[in-house]
Amino acid sequence: MSLIKDLSKQKKHIDAKIRKLIKTRLNDRSSESWASLRELKKKKLAVKDKINFLSKNHQFS
Repeated sequence: MSLIKDLSKQKKHIDAKIRKLIKTRLNDRSSESWASLRELKKKKLAVKDKINFLSKNHQFS
């Protein structure tokens, strides 16, 4: 269960970075900021998938 909590904290941290980057992208429309936002969103989805996978496996154990 600790692993799931750690992953959820990591996801929340990535969410905060995404929100901050979205606010800065309102003024800075460079391709670099878009690429970093895209990478953060990919990381967030990967962490979310891990959380879902672990929670489903935990239910059946």
